[in-house]
Amino acid sequence: MSMDYFVKALLLSSTLLFSQANYAAPTLHKFMAYEMGYGTYRFEEKLDHKIVFPVANITAGLAYQRFSYVLSLSGSLSDADVSEEEQIGKGARRDIDLTVGYQFNKMWSAFVGYKDGVSKISLATRIQGELFGNGDERYEQRGLFAGVNVNWAYKNAGKISLSVAYAKFDASNHFLQDELYDPNAPDEFEFDDVSGVASGTVTGFSYTLGYTLPIKGSLLFRTRLRLNSYQQDFSGSQEVVGNPNYAYEFNNVSESSTMLLVGVTKIF
Repeated sequence: MSMDYFVKALLLSSTLLFSQANYAAPTLHKFMAYEMGYGTYRFEEKLDHKIVFPVANITAGLAYQRFSYVLSLSGSLSDADVSEEEQIGKGARRDIDLTVGYQFNKMWSAFVGYKDGVSKISLATRIQGELFGNGDERYEQRGLFAGVNVNWAYKNAGKISLSVAYAKFDASNHFLQDELYDPNAPDEFEFDDVSGVASGTVTGFSYTLGYTLPIKGSLLFRTRLRLNSYQQDFSGSQEVVGNPNYAYEFNNVSESSTMLLVGVTKIF
């Protein structure tokens, strides 16, 4: 499914939603949510340790009959500390998600969406006077995801939800140059030797476990735990000693993140 097809489908369904809303406005529901918590990010082949940071999430959406439209913005509230063998630095994360859902019944629903996410890492070498290893890195993902959600409602005890989504994103990595690799050296070309822009594909799954409890009137308490587990394949070329266009390829590179959020939702 191309991005153009997704956008056209979203616009068409949005037009249908609002045309129906004008006919029966009282059935159009709006909601907003604010949540805070902690997030982690791990890129094992690039970062020696996972980074941890406080996060916030703002969600706004519309629901009409069985359809829902949700826009979510989440990101780190402050930079996380990054500590490598030869470098120190700071890291941050930002995600924008647009989701369209359809409810089959009170228990089951399905959704499709588009994500624009980026992790930013600022690094400085520990070695005084070192020419390599100073600067910024970016790991970007953009693309579609789709999944299902199941709810278990308990009278006077809230609702538990579980969702599973499959994602396929375009990846664009902007790596720093740690040193100029020499193909004649005994060591093989490794992930840490990649520098410049490396593009590829990210695939994997996202799992979210949530709990919602009415507080008062149209105000709801909500907490969620989300795990993203992805594999990245990418290739490219760069300058090495004696070769200005040295080709490389890496497959099944693990990339993961988690978020634990607690907050409130207001229904209008």
